[in-house]
Amino acid sequence: MQLSTVAAASGYLGSALGVAMVVPQILRTIGNRRLPGVSALSWALTALACTSWLLYGIRTGEIPQIPGNVLLVSGAVAVVLLVPSCTSPLVRALGLAWCAALAGVLALVAPPAVLGAVGGLLGLVSGLPQLARSVRRTAAVSAVSPLTWALRVASQASWLSYGLMLRDLTVALSATFLLTNALLVLLIETVRRPVATPVPARVAG
Repeated sequence: MQLSTVAAASGYLGSALGVAMVVPQILRTIGNRRLPGVSALSWALTALACTSWLLYGIRTGEIPQIPGNVLLVSGAVAVVLLVPSCTSPLVRALGLAWCAALAGVLALVAPPAVLGAVGGLLGLVSGLPQLARSVRRTAAVSAVSPLTWALRVASQASWLSYGLMLRDLTVALSATFLLTNALLVLLIETVRRPVATPVPARVAG
């Protein structure tokens, strides 16, 4: 089996896991609309990073970058608009639309390497607001889905393999940063989850 075939399979797996990671967070957010903990800014940066990678995939012909990022952008935008925030959903939607339009203009005039650098930079910082929020949170229960971040770890591990096999330094570096950040968020959210207190059994009288 050729290395390029294995790399493509790793890229498609990364895309599938990246899409899947949004679902648990959307479901948890819908079921806990007033529960704090999720950073809208982190998900907005994720949406913009994936938009940049989508455009990078189109420009370079790296097909595995395209389908997953289309769905991931949609899911990330849904989270941004659903989570509680001091900014109205309309303002958030307009801000995302403006940034996406700017990315589209950049894609028309800039070489693919610039798009990859933008996607990598946004990816580098996208998880930081959630990490900071997870560290600072005081609520007993968080709306953050640990399953989402576990899937994000797996997704970025797949993209790291993809980048290393194809010697794509841009993809590999971005995946390394995202993988590290996702591991930290997952660890914090898992350790700080409340432990259910066992209910003592009734003694028959």
